[in-house]
Amino acid sequence: MTSHRSPKSGDFGLYISALMLVFLAACQSQAAIALTSTATTSPNPTASPTVTSTPTLIPSPTATPTPAPTLFMLPTLDPQATLQPCDQRRPADSDLFSEVDANYGLDPAYVPGDLVRLGNYLPGRVTLPDMLLRQPAARALGKMVKDMLAVGLAPTVLSSYRSYFDQAVAHNLWVVSDPTNANEVSALPGHSEHQLGTAVDFGSPELPSLTGTTTDPFSTLFDQTNEGRWLAQHAFEYGFSLSSPPGAESVTGLAYEPWHYRYVGLEMAAYLHASGYYLDEYLLKVRPVMPCQP
Repeated sequence: MTSHRSPKSGDFGLYISALMLVFLAACQSQAAIALTSTATTSPNPTASPTVTSTPTLIPSPTATPTPAPTLFMLPTLDPQATLQPCDQRRPADSDLFSEVDANYGLDPAYVPGDLVRLGNYLPGRVTLPDMLLRQPAARALGKMVKDMLAVGLAPTVLSSYRSYFDQAVAHNLWVVSDPTNANEVSALPGHSEHQLGTAVDFGSPELPSLTGTTTDPFSTLFDQTNEGRWLAQHAFEYGFSLSSPPGAESVTGLAYEPWHYRYVGLEMAAYLHASGYYLDEYLLKVRPVMPCQP
């Protein structure tokens, strides 16, 4: 793409002055020629000469386009590496970007190595003190919830870390209550981001008035609550990203979950927010190699 260089602000006055000097010199030259011609050909030597000049056009500054977000680079995966079965995956604690969805799972025995009690980071009115989360996510969550409370919001943390066994129990409850949609609204055991210890499900005191019931804490109407709106606008500032936005079903295998946020770190969260990607979509774009063998 061809770019047009505009005069710098420090040079612009010199640029205009130079143009005026050229213009005046041209006028003086034309006047001299006209006077000479009048003196030799005009019967009236006192007549005023006519001087014409074409105006000089000054180029307009070209607007600088807003750059697109720089591609967030990830560690390169070896395409020749032997893939392990997904049900044997045990991500390192340093890995905040592991793909976990309906297609890619985790070892049933996998437990993050740095789980901490949320009671040490959040007030009791927000969550049960014995709920667990990985330490980096817990610290960021504590800051975010503090800021939410400071502006008058009343978030609750309904779910955090869940083991393989805990996810099996939760999924079975959905199978009993809604067998047709159970796999879309609840991940199979081993396929839940909650087992990573970096995912959080939020609630809002406004939800019952929207759903008409107090027995359904998870509803897509969460995005209409003040807590849901605030998280959609600000969660990335604390390193959290929405895992299953509208339209992600074909990739994640899960329905839209406006209450489910995953800690991915400040840099990745900012990139995802600016680019419009969600994590699994982005990982498939930059890592065409499968993370494991289903």
